[in-house]
Amino acid sequence: MIHNLTSVHLLLVAAAGGCIYVSLREVRRRYISIWRLFAPALLALFVGGILSLVQLGSHEPPAAWWFGAALGGGFAIGAVRGMTIGIRHDMYRPQVNLSHKSKLMLLWVAIVVGLAAGVECAGAFFGNPALGTIRLGAALVAMICGGAMLGRALLLTLRLYHVDRVSA
Repeated sequence: MIHNLTSVHLLLVAAAGGCIYVSLREVRRRYISIWRLFAPALLALFVGGILSLVQLGSHEPPAAWWFGAALGGGFAIGAVRGMTIGIRHDMYRPQVNLSHKSKLMLLWVAIVVGLAAGVECAGAFFGNPALGTIRLGAALVAMICGGAMLGRALLLTLRLYHVDRVSA
């Protein structure tokens, strides 16, 4: 333990880095497999879940429904985004038709998850109780981002499955 940093913080940094890496790989590809849609979402949800558990285990825990509401709101945002993404079908498989700006949005959401993990690590390192509100905000933002990534991945998966069934 170094200045209140534990192995949990190491897991947070590793998961946030993995989320950014997998999102960057998704941005670069033309065809996106199903597991590539869900990988950044699950890593972001892992970060958000750990951050919310850290907050719930603090001396003055916030209401637990805040994290559920953040997850639900993020899921709704991601579901709307997943419905607006265009899908076309070539000879082999369905292809997600994204503009460059849309691809970069996923990467920015992953970077925000990484920043939320960084805020938690910095808050634990300095141990200042005044940073408690900022750490709570970082946990809520991570839950929103994880929910948005999950909603996007789930809706795109359902739409790709539907397009594949209709064209077969």
